[in-house]
Amino acid sequence: MPFLKTIAVIDDDLIYINALKKLLLTWKITNPATYFTSATEALDFIQVKEASALPDILLLDLNMPGMNGWDFVENFAQIKPNLPKQISIYLVSSSIWEEDFKRAAKNKLIKEFITKPILKAKLHEILG
Repeated sequence: MPFLKTIAVIDDDLIYINALKKLLLTWKITNPATYFTSATEALDFIQVKEASALPDILLLDLNMPGMNGWDFVENFAQIKPNLPKQISIYLVSSSIWEEDFKRAAKNKLIKEFITKPILKAKLHEILG
């Protein structure tokens, strides 16, 4: 049975996105997710959508061309007060750099730093 929460994935890796799409469909643990290959595109989407169209959870990659994950979080902080609903950000990255973990832990907008690949149990925990 699907969870009621919705997910948006922001990641420039099309292989990862396609794999995650298949896993979410196979696991049947969430409503259909929204996928963005650009942090700028995701930020634009979030700013213009009504509450019912906004995701509950963002799975955000750090290393992307153009606006990276850290840039996204900084921009998100500016628009967050005007959003019609609460959105939780989880960093999901292949980064193993200690500074990324420390920076994420200090940022109140980031719920958790998750190292790729994301596991079914972790998605259950996030969506639960």
